[in-house]
Amino acid sequence: MFTPRLGFILFFAGTDKRKVQAVIDNVTSFSAEAHTLKQGDSDVTATYISDSPDSAGNLLMSATIGGLATLPAGYYRYFISGTHDGKVSTWYWDILVLARDISQIEAVPTEDYRPLIGEVVMYEGDSRNLSVTIPGLDFSAVTGVFKIGDTDVTSTHCNSSASASGEVLTTHNIGGLASIPAGVYGYFISGTHSNSDAITTYYWRVTVLPKQSVI
Repeated sequence: MFTPRLGFILFFAGTDKRKVQAVIDNVTSFSAEAHTLKQGDSDVTATYISDSPDSAGNLLMSATIGGLATLPAGYYRYFISGTHDGKVSTWYWDILVLARDISQIEAVPTEDYRPLIGEVVMYEGDSRNLSVTIPGLDFSAVTGVFKIGDTDVTSTHCNSSASASGEVLTTHNIGGLASIPAGVYGYFISGTHSNSDAITTYYWRVTVLPKQSVI
């Protein structure tokens, strides 16, 4: 039975990109490949992708999705076609791109990976660095952003810099520059993989509480 769906890809808007691949059963090799990135009925391939798909034996490899420009929030589908055995067959990945806005993130699909690192509770006046280890990945660079809703407040409340060391990603010193008012924030950290084929985003949900007694 032919199953065209190869999987699901989760992106965050403004940072992420990815190459994906899949082994195709009952195929020995491909002689040609083609691709299309669609948002609804619109072909947006040339807007967000600059390279081409490839293959090795029965392994199909996508282009760098988001390599030319990052994808805005929304739903997409990446189609990849391979010529084999005198015919052309097409498969696809579903793509969901989320805004880096904690107020818009509810139930995040985990078919691809789990982007939520954890829930952090702080009080007004507190500061801290957060870090996460992503087993099996090696990061060469990192960016971090601290947001309330869609507003970037990194430069208002954070000092030092986000950093990457092998499998470990570390945030700015959150609250180190100025006290954070009570509210619910998101800290989004995006790591560039050492092969430069992908940028992946993770996040913490940060709740800042006021210092007050029970009234």
